[in-house]
Amino acid sequence: MHCTVWFVSLCLLALPLQAAKTYYVGGEKEAGKAAAEAAGAKWVKNLTKAFAKAEGDLNGGENEVVIKLAAGDQDGDLGSGAYALPAYNNPAGSLTLVGGFDNAFEKRDPFGTPTVITTIADRSAPLWQFARNTKLKALVVDGLVWDVTASNRYDAKTNSLLKGTSSTHVFIKFNYLETDRLEFRNNVFLNAPHRVMETLIRAATPQATIRFYNSIFLNCVIPLKLDSARFRNKPKTIEVDRCSFLLNWAYNPDPNTGSPCALEIGPKDAAGEIHITNSLFYANFGGAILALNTQMPGLTVNNNNFIGNGLLHGESDSDAVAMIVSAGGRKQPLGVDDIEDVPAVDEADDNVSLPPGIALSLGEVKTVDASKVKVEKTWANAVNRILGRNVSGGTVAIKDYAPKKEYDPAAPPFASRAEAAKYGASPDLVK
Repeated sequence: MHCTVWFVSLCLLALPLQAAKTYYVGGEKEAGKAAAEAAGAKWVKNLTKAFAKAEGDLNGGENEVVIKLAAGDQDGDLGSGAYALPAYNNPAGSLTLVGGFDNAFEKRDPFGTPTVITTIADRSAPLWQFARNTKLKALVVDGLVWDVTASNRYDAKTNSLLKGTSSTHVFIKFNYLETDRLEFRNNVFLNAPHRVMETLIRAATPQATIRFYNSIFLNCVIPLKLDSARFRNKPKTIEVDRCSFLLNWAYNPDPNTGSPCALEIGPKDAAGEIHITNSLFYANFGGAILALNTQMPGLTVNNNNFIGNGLLHGESDSDAVAMIVSAGGRKQPLGVDDIEDVPAVDEADDNVSLPPGIALSLGEVKTVDASKVKVEKTWANAVNRILGRNVSGGTVAIKDYAPKKEYDPAAPPFASRAEAAKYGASPDLVK
């Protein structure tokens, strides 16, 4: 008896990938609606509505939502100057925001026709505040200008920021967002009175990444700290690539201040590795990079341009105060060539000090050395001394400290000298 065995060949058809759910925000209403309809998307009036739509989609099973924003101001929930984001709970979902489109969504130029996250005078919250227990596979923010000038206070007499009466909430509070990918690209962060952000996210897996790319931090007080929330995982890498840190300020106008630099490196548990590459650190008054922890993630600092970052410390050499570290019980400023001597630095190759050809007005800054301020002779100070509390010093005059700066989309602060053009942000990198 013969048996015939039939082999059945199964043809597996390639199914099309599910298209992202897409929303167009702002611009000219009829043109925006027409552009959205032609693209299979939906037009909504403002960012609040787009965030709400994204919540329904992501929590309803969609795995990708894209929000495209036209040029113009986005001023918070119902004009409040801040956004309370919904609770996204989709560990497989991604949310991408893309700004800088024209009114008809035909062209995009995030630096030239910016979408501006703006605010109001009495801002009482971060510009964006994530809901607790938010879970996303990825969050990508591309092409926004963030400006908190309206909630800052300035002293006309001294031309200085009044930090104590400004709204010092960070730009973005992550509330321990759990994700595998956090990326900011083609952004401008402007006039922060106290920190743009700390990257305090929970890494969903050991492969999680945080990335800042082609972005500008301009005229901010201690703008960025690279860190993460302590969780079962830590990010594999944190990357700062092709970013420009321009004219940023120390926490206090005092060389002994605890947070003097434009970019701060977190402790060893912040990430597996931190890479700072191809970036520009120019005219940051208190220094470029603060790396005080004795144990840090593996640190790579390659192919950056450090110039004019030493003025608070009385160092006028162009390559001074590229990094401040802890050494011998004190904060030790280091020049460009000394970065590679830091034990925690794995690589520090091809760093330079070249004028970028960016017009920045510094003014005649007047600072103070807190160690020379005399304690006031008052009854309150006498009591505080007995109780071991802080005592008050006399008033000191400052001048031109973190004054308001404008972002001009007609003349963005990009390097104009050919030899320096490969460092820092550039419009040519926008995709």
